[in-house]
Amino acid sequence: MQTYLHYHLTNKFKMNILGKNTKLTITEVKGDEIIFETKDFGHISAQNNDLIIKYKVGQKVDVFIYPDSENTIKAFIGKAYAQVNEFAKLKVVALTKYGAFLDFGLEKDILCPFSEQKTKMEMNKYYIVFIYLDEKTKKLAASAKLEKFISNENLELKENDEVDIMILNKSQLGYNAIVENKHMGLMYNNEVFSELKPGETTTAIVKKIREDNKIDLRLFKNDASDISKFEQQIIEYLKKHNGKMYINDESDPEDIYKTFGISKKNFKKALGALYRKEIIDLKDTAVKLIKNE
Repeated sequence: MQTYLHYHLTNKFKMNILGKNTKLTITEVKGDEIIFETKDFGHISAQNNDLIIKYKVGQKVDVFIYPDSENTIKAFIGKAYAQVNEFAKLKVVALTKYGAFLDFGLEKDILCPFSEQKTKMEMNKYYIVFIYLDEKTKKLAASAKLEKFISNENLELKENDEVDIMILNKSQLGYNAIVENKHMGLMYNNEVFSELKPGETTTAIVKKIREDNKIDLRLFKNDASDISKFEQQIIEYLKKHNGKMYINDESDPEDIYKTFGISKKNFKKALGALYRKEIIDLKDTAVKLIKNE
């Protein structure tokens, strides 16, 4: 069971801490009451409702600062699934006249109002939402209208940058992904060789930034350090094509790149490595999968 800190908001309170995970150090323990000293708003306390965990002076505790009402906030001991100004895939746990409540990892669920739903949310389903602080109510809320929080203007990215991404959905061209928690990017189908699911997070490489600021992504840098990843790409491709393909080390570089998104040089290295490991067999013009890795 999570415990929570409770205090009244003052003009000294730093609003930029709302909705974020942080660490506080315990300065005093009085039975079930935990006392913290903070730089911006003095002493705050927590009631320890956990019958098992015993906190000690000097212990650093993970807390999440959560606005509870117009005049007070709570800082739950523990971590929420996402912080303010972040995207997350959350599950609907209650439907009310106000909207849908999503499991946020805290004692208190987070509301996605009807006005912030693209389609009517359904019970027990997962949705990708953006966590924001409502300036009027000073409360955290969730929005499924993601386009309001994504922009490709004023990009500070450049080609070959490594970025954090979250898969949004799959289109005819490929996978749309949220880049660095604020931009939109695309990975083309011919450069993805395993299924990616909405809400999945990973790292990617900025392949190209187009004139209209659209971001093309790839999962690999396309250099020798990624040979093992290229090997896995080839295996996945073979599995999807009944263990056989006619793209080999004699194929046109353009065909190799179109299919795998890698250079012919690295394709040949990966193919050779798989052959030496006796995972594939090279006969005539065909590549056959003989060992299911």
